[in-house]
Amino acid sequence: MIDAAAWRDRWAALAPRERRMLVVGAVVVAVALGYALLWLPLVADLPRARADAERAQRRLASAGASAAVAATRAATPTRDPLDASVRSALARQGVGTGDASIEFAGGRASVTLPSVRFAALVGLVDTLAREHAVHVVEATITARVEPGRVRAELALAR
Repeated sequence: MIDAAAWRDRWAALAPRERRMLVVGAVVVAVALGYALLWLPLVADLPRARADAERAQRRLASAGASAAVAATRAATPTRDPLDASVRSALARQGVGTGDASIEFAGGRASVTLPSVRFAALVGLVDTLAREHAVHVVEATITARVEPGRVRAELALAR
């Protein structure tokens, strides 16, 4: 093993041109090591980091959309009488009472919608459940000739 004094003596014995060549060689080796050990892994990791950032953005957008939906929901369902709840939910979905036949008996409601958009039916069931605590007990849904429309017979109860 060579001690520091021996290295100093060897360095002093070198000609100025040899010293420059050794310094340039050391710099080249240091740059090559830095490139291989630091720069290449950093650059190779960029596509994964971009993909992770895009995935995080999509999750954030999804969470924001979920929060927006949750903000529209009523904190507690209303406890209006069953007939008022059904009529207000129908009106909210744009279904007039003339477009539906409604019968109330023994704490249940029977609603027949001869022709309704399927999306409106889904919205009606969702509104009844979320805002009025009225749930579908029994349902018969039949496709109509018109695209997107159905005949729905619903039995509702709390």
